Amino acid sequence: MAHAIFAAEAKRRELPINVVSAGTLDFGGALAVTEARLLCDRYRTPMPKFVATCVADVDLSSVARVFVMERAHVDVIVARGVPQDRISLLGDFDPQNRGPEIEDPMGLDAAAFEQCYGRLRDCIIHYLDTTTDFGNAS
Repeated sequence: MAHAIFAAEAKRRELPINVVSAGTLDFGGALAVTEARLLCDRYRTPMPKFVATCVADVDLSSVARVFVMERAHVDVIVARGVPQDRISLLGDFDPQNRGPEIEDPMGLDAAAFEQCYGRLRDCIIHYLDTTTDFGNAS
């Protein structure tokens, strides 16, 4: 969902951002979970990536920033060669200050996916509204 939200918001703002997403666990090319696809459809957030990708299969050598949902993910990304100063907990950009970690709703009910979608959207929009990474902070 984060990929879909970030890509849609970057496109809407006409930002030159290439959004890449990958999980820390290898789900072997499984489709995105139904709850995530349904939420993205309901909120008219195009989901350009329907198939799971493991971070081990992604070239991270030129990434400007990597967002993770949980602190445990930071070590995985650092082990892939990304400097720690390029890694951010997405929850750190939460305008409602609900904490730095965002719980993955995998295996939970539709309400958990709904809550996660809203939180991801809040954090991504706040990040894009306040970042100077693209020279456009307001």
